Amino acid sequence: MPKSNSSLSNQDPFIMNEDTVNIAVVDFLKSKGFNCEPPLTGRQHGVDVKASKGNIKVFVESKGSQKNSAIDDEVFDHSQIVNHIARQIHTLIKYATQYGEKNNIFVLANPDIQRIKSEYHRIDKMVEKMQFVFMWIQQDHNVVVESPEGLEDQLYDLALL
Repeated sequence: MPKSNSSLSNQDPFIMNEDTVNIAVVDFLKSKGFNCEPPLTGRQHGVDVKASKGNIKVFVESKGSQKNSAIDDEVFDHSQIVNHIARQIHTLIKYATQYGEKNNIFVLANPDIQRIKSEYHRIDKMVEKMQFVFMWIQQDHNVVVESPEGLEDQLYDLALL
């Protein structure tokens, strides 16, 4: 169940919904020379962010720290964060199966909030084996990219690292 951020013992330093994550990712990718389709908003179904550069396509599955229609202080609780992580990975596995050409990149995008990040780091070795990229959205909407081993050169060539 959602919680009030102000009631958490370690409050999130900022709150960001999925729509805001998607916009930050699109802005970042465009700044790196990618062509981006309009990101999904609200309750739309499909790939949250699709982008391309040359023959490389990027597929992003995003989550926020609160639902899009939440009140200002409302954030996801721990069980919702874990559920969202599982759904993100499941969705990216589906996309990788459907769009798994050699050069395509599959991305998990989330606000750079410790409660979310610590849950990802509990499973990051397996996520890395799947060759999924992490994009951590900062409070100022800058994006920090974490590359799985073996994709660094491709991501450098695309100016993502």
